[in-house]
Amino acid sequence: MRKCILLFIVLVLMLTLAGCKYPTLEKAIAETIPFDVQEVLYKTKSDGITIVLYSTKAEGEDVKDIKDPVLGVSFFEGNDEEGWKNEGPNGWEHARSETYSIYHENYTKYDDKGKVLKDIYVVFGEVKNENITVIEIADQDSEEYKEAKIIKDGNKRYYAGVGFHPKVRALNGNGEVIPQQ
Repeated sequence: MRKCILLFIVLVLMLTLAGCKYPTLEKAIAETIPFDVQEVLYKTKSDGITIVLYSTKAEGEDVKDIKDPVLGVSFFEGNDEEGWKNEGPNGWEHARSETYSIYHENYTKYDDKGKVLKDIYVVFGEVKNENITVIEIADQDSEEYKEAKIIKDGNKRYYAGVGFHPKVRALNGNGEVIPQQ
């Protein structure tokens, strides 16, 4: 009996230390994001990490008035052969804006000595102004802007980009900057 209990404890510790991995990214998204993911809007890879932009419903007493989907981003590591693991964070963002919203999220991975192994910054949001045709991002302290990915979902538009502490600007079809409001 003691051997069975000891074996059970060892198995539980091994599973806990190994972390939960899922056979597919879709399964990892469904099982590990603590919100009801309404739709996966965009997936991209950066430095071996899969970035997932998704929509969900706002939850909480103080946000009952928010009826539109809100945006969240999570970071996953792995592949279909070795399994997928949610590296977090798992939250959602919402801000009222007439033109476009700007949300920042980052993922930092450290080794056991505290050295930074990966540092990924993501900027994302919703584009509400129909005159906006392009969203551009630039790394902090840079004026070299690059186009962010525009994602269309029905009658809504979103964007996502990766950069170092990225700053954002929106442009109309003539290349004129549209200020965020």
